Amino acid sequence: MNLVVAARHHDQHLRFEVDGRWGNGDALKLAYLVKAAIGRVRQDHVLIDLRRVLSPPGAQEPFLICDRLRRALAPTARVGLLAAPELIDPPLVAGDLPHCAEIALFAAEPEALRWLG
Repeated sequence: MNLVVAARHHDQHLRFEVDGRWGNGDALKLAYLVKAAIGRVRQDHVLIDLRRVLSPPGAQEPFLICDRLRRALAPTARVGLLAAPELIDPPLVAGDLPHCAEIALFAAEPEALRWLG
């Protein structure tokens, strides 16, 4: 994986800080890294900070993290993403895909933390 990921466990959620230039397959690897951490600490509220992730030169498609997280995580998972909207694939509106993890995109950390509750 081309990305550097730091994970911390807080009382209410898991936090992942991701840094680097994403490459092909990194979204899936990150999604399964998050899934493994959720399983270890039995915490299903996650904050993923992608503000320091850069797209590779000439990238035509976004970083497909929302799609990969929906496929990898259980429906009980709730994920707040901190990222530039143009970098990632758009999260779906809650209820669009039943039986999938709930994922929301935020510009600021306080909003994401409130949403994670």
